[in-house]
Amino acid sequence: MEIIAGSLYFVSNDFFAKVNDPYLKINYESTKRPHYFAFFDNATGLYWLVPCSSKIEKFERLIQKKKEQHKPTDTIQIVKIFDRKTVLLFQDMFPATARYIDGQYVKGGQAVRIADPKVILELEKTARKIIKLLHRGVRFTPTQPDVLKIERLMIEELKA
Repeated sequence: MEIIAGSLYFVSNDFFAKVNDPYLKINYESTKRPHYFAFFDNATGLYWLVPCSSKIEKFERLIQKKKEQHKPTDTIQIVKIFDRKTVLLFQDMFPATARYIDGQYVKGGQAVRIADPKVILELEKTARKIIKLLHRGVRFTPTQPDVLKIERLMIEELKA
């Protein structure tokens, strides 16, 4: 399957079973959720998956609180997808191989995606910045997945 920039995807249950990280947002039993904004990392050959949330008000309050405390807010981005606001949680993103990307999010027969190429470039720029911070040991939340461990595991799998 071709992974298209700006499109949203699902992650297979096999991935969550393999990495076994208690802080990853695993798939719901009854629906195909959560879904993820995916982008390719040229440095490793992995895809980084950014969880999406529909809890707009919750994250707008959180962003406002961070702004009032003069803290950076780029770990949480709110974008329009299909004319609806969606929250991208860069603070919870993780890497995976293409093998674990379990299909594109399709709604009403149409692929759910970010249409504006400029927005996609900005989001990818933010993601690369967050990855650099993660590699320097920065933690954004107490419930942050161990992405460096996951990254090592996925790189080993790519090499095998």
